[in-house]
Amino acid sequence: MDKQELPTSVAPPGGISKPTRLTPIVTKILSASCILASLFLFFSSSKVHDFKYSTNSFPIFEFADDSLCPVSTKVVPENYDALENTINTILHDKTFRNASAAKLGGAVKIPTEVTEEWRDIYGEHFKPFGDLHQYLADTFPKVHANLKLDKVNTYGLVYTWEGSDSDLKPILLTAHQDVVPVEWATEDKWSYHPYSGYYDGEFVWGRGSSDCKNLLVGLLETMELLLEEGYQPNRTLVLGFGYDEEAMGDLGAEQIAGFLEDRYGKDSFYAVIDEGNSGFFKTEDVFLAIIATGEKGYVDSHITLRTPGGHSSVPPDHTSIGILSQLVNEIEDTPFEPILSNINPHFGYLQCFASHSNNIDKSLKSNILKAGMDSEANAAIVKFLHEDIATRYYIQTSQAIDIIQGGIKSNALPESVTIVVNSRISVDSNVEETVDKLTTNVLKVAEEFDLGVVVDEKIIRPITDNGYFNYTATAPLEAAPSTPWSGDVWDTFTGSLRFFYEDVMYSDQFDGKPVISTPGMSTGNTDTKSYWNLTSNIYRYMPGEMQDDAEMSGGIHSVNENASMEAHLNVIAFYYLYLRNIDVSTHFDKQ
Repeated sequence: MDKQELPTSVAPPGGISKPTRLTPIVTKILSASCILASLFLFFSSSKVHDFKYSTNSFPIFEFADDSLCPVSTKVVPENYDALENTINTILHDKTFRNASAAKLGGAVKIPTEVTEEWRDIYGEHFKPFGDLHQYLADTFPKVHANLKLDKVNTYGLVYTWEGSDSDLKPILLTAHQDVVPVEWATEDKWSYHPYSGYYDGEFVWGRGSSDCKNLLVGLLETMELLLEEGYQPNRTLVLGFGYDEEAMGDLGAEQIAGFLEDRYGKDSFYAVIDEGNSGFFKTEDVFLAIIATGEKGYVDSHITLRTPGGHSSVPPDHTSIGILSQLVNEIEDTPFEPILSNINPHFGYLQCFASHSNNIDKSLKSNILKAGMDSEANAAIVKFLHEDIATRYYIQTSQAIDIIQGGIKSNALPESVTIVVNSRISVDSNVEETVDKLTTNVLKVAEEFDLGVVVDEKIIRPITDNGYFNYTATAPLEAAPSTPWSGDVWDTFTGSLRFFYEDVMYSDQFDGKPVISTPGMSTGNTDTKSYWNLTSNIYRYMPGEMQDDAEMSGGIHSVNENASMEAHLNVIAFYYLYLRNIDVSTHFDKQ
């Protein structure tokens, strides 16, 4: 292990190639399950923020010890010995495995595709969701006979298993029914038909198999199994399945969130657990399970330049396309400032790794542990992270110019040209700062070419005969509130993971070393963005396998999407145990 290397937490979506300087450890990326989708301020090398301890931030300690990143105590279900036979059946029985694969494969066969353009929920595009609902009713009869099912905004599904103790806050377990469309031009690149749901004995193949019908089916399998055994929870269990997570989320999860808030009130849930990172991985000397406790914000910036037309035989020195190209250069030449503060979950992740690893360079370790209170140490870590694209965007707002449109004819001057800039906003910034930065870029180019500027229908530079820029920010979303990584709820979740991984799944792998759960950052967004009002405890994480460098992301949003049956069965087995562990009163229930 190169002693100047650190493992990353959640990989930015898209499978970015990484420089060899930081391999192999920086390239240890947890495979995403439902998406990572997983999955996630101008740059100035001379400007460093002087971060100080805040009561609203993670506590910072001067010395590296377990108090900085304590290892959760294992949480073992009561009467676990009586549960072992069922756990062994879930994990090792071939008949159970094949039946589970068939259930997942059947759900994959139903093409519940969505796009941002499909808005009519009564139209043909949404009919497959009705087919999926019927399939779920047929496949999980006990769930549908015993749990209350509410259909929210036609296709949103909310299953409620009423607990016997109304003093315990309910838990919300979520997944989404929808999938991204298959690009049929790539059909010949798939090993099996994109909607075959084929099981080869190890993987289930097809769109949605790992994003995220595996989680949806796994949760329902868990409920069905518990019902078969006559289990009755003390804590109310709620399953919420949206149907447009891959589009905007406003038809599904947003409506479900409102429904649940009306029923239970704000801050009424014990926790929300959704798709996210999967499993855990090992560095040279540390086992890490990275739980995404935060998400970056989001905004799309639509910038249109309108100029006079004319014949291309007598063009101006710069057409609207040429001017907009200069704006593109201006935007890309002024990236946002990288900032690492102690409100960033990635900061907590780094400190967890540094405090438990013995293989990290001493000066690097010292800088990480002092980065919350020492500006020079912070600057060194910011520089270290910023140098690699694999870690850069955990600490920096991104700006990707993804769309450019303009011109209608080769002999006509373009009168309207548009770019769309997608930004994932740092937890240390906000939508307003992002829009202000891009507005500054627009104003600079507008002044050079004597153009007007309109931002969100407000004229901020007078329109001229030369034309004007029109800037509209759409789909704004602030960065998610960061979930606490201490307290009863965190300790029970991570302690349950420790017991599951260390004692149930991989008892011969650890040589006495614990699985350390750390906070982490998701650079993409999930349906959890709709559930902020329900609880402060939001975990974007799926129990899964031990990962290594060779494992990929399961073809999420691409060809050959597939789900490992071992990981799928781990979801069922973990929740079978975890739901028992939360069936007792906690301090959080009394808040």
